Amino acid sequence: MSNKEENRKQNCGSEQQRVGCALGGIYTALAINNVLPVLHSGPGCQLQSGTVLAKLNGGQNAYPYQETIIPCTDFSEADVIFGGSERFRKVIASSMKYYKTDLIVAVDGCTAEIVGDDIKEVAESFEGSDVPVIYATLPGFKGNNLYGHSQVLKAIIDQFLDGPVEKVEKQVNVWGIVPFYDATWQGTLVGIEKLLKDLGFKPNIIYGRNKGIEEVKKIPQAEWNLLLSPWLDLDIVKKLEKKYQTPFLHFDHVPSGPTETTKLIRAIAEFADLDKEFVEDYIRDGEEEYYYYISRQLASINEGINLPKTFSLIGSAAAAVSTVRFMVNDLGFVPKKVYIVENVPEKHEEAVRNALYDLELEDKDFELVFTDDGGLPAAELLQEETPGEVILGSTWDEVLARDLNATFFPISVPIGPGLIGRKSYFGYTGGVDFFVDFYTRLLEGGRTSI
Repeated sequence: MSNKEENRKQNCGSEQQRVGCALGGIYTALAINNVLPVLHSGPGCQLQSGTVLAKLNGGQNAYPYQETIIPCTDFSEADVIFGGSERFRKVIASSMKYYKTDLIVAVDGCTAEIVGDDIKEVAESFEGSDVPVIYATLPGFKGNNLYGHSQVLKAIIDQFLDGPVEKVEKQVNVWGIVPFYDATWQGTLVGIEKLLKDLGFKPNIIYGRNKGIEEVKKIPQAEWNLLLSPWLDLDIVKKLEKKYQTPFLHFDHVPSGPTETTKLIRAIAEFADLDKEFVEDYIRDGEEEYYYYISRQLASINEGINLPKTFSLIGSAAAAVSTVRFMVNDLGFVPKKVYIVENVPEKHEEAVRNALYDLELEDKDFELVFTDDGGLPAAELLQEETPGEVILGSTWDEVLARDLNATFFPISVPIGPGLIGRKSYFGYTGGVDFFVDFYTRLLEGGRTSI
């Protein structure tokens, strides 16, 4: 057996988890300050999602409610036989007593759903309590953590938010970034908030540092919503449009670097009818800053080194669109194959495809594969004659890159246990950071073309 065949066999033999189960939606709740999920599930359910979405995805941890203190009924065999609704009710009541929280999200897992425990009735029994209680059903057999993320947001909109309210001029809600799933979510939202403020808006973001119930309550007041993703949260902005008559601007990715960031700013300017001279001056400053730093690096990078020019990518739709756009439009790389591994609903596949192929590239002949099989990309790329000189993906793909004698660069969940802090590749300065991190990997590895 050849080395390539042996490597293919080894890679195919591992189960590569790239999403959490639906219960991972609790991380959307945990990203909102002082919102406490209370679980009606088995004792290992939260851990299953927490590993891939938190610890192994940039060393993240929830705050102020770390995973180890999240209340749970630890669904048992007795609960299967007799039902666990009453015990769930007691756990919620105890949580109100011993936790300082602004909102409780009661969620269930697979077993509670199968035996028919009614968490809606349990949650509604706390109506009038000092701490509001809402519910979201998150059984893993209904979907992955992206389904769970959507369910939690819908529960907040339907069960917590009030009816029509007066709009606040210039307020903009931001959607499309999934906390914890996107390891750079905190830094990205900080960057988006700054951009919107610079353009004269009042950004309302519900996730992250000092973002909590007060920001959630402001959601209906927005003049418009900004959606930054190929498909995630599209259902949310449409729901808000129907309930609160709030229009939305859909920009299909989080931009990195000058080309796509400028497109976003001009799209916002057109949508909100901003002063063109002001906007173009802002763009000019941003682009000048990017090229100033990049030009100081290019000479040393190009001296005597045969750098690669092709890549394959394995990741989420959001990471893929953002990364491919920057790699092609600003760095001049050519994609060979792109795998989207988050089980994108079929009705959204065409939108993702259009976003990925909207490139400043003459020959767009790379292959796009939608799959929920985490091991498929390695199995196929190990058999390709020209799989790409760079592999962009999750921590699982580092071994694959080594087997292919390619450079590895992490861009998608799980990116590994290393600490992420508030790193972000959003915007003009984020493009500089991506450039620096990416080329540092190439240079430190003594990378030459295959």
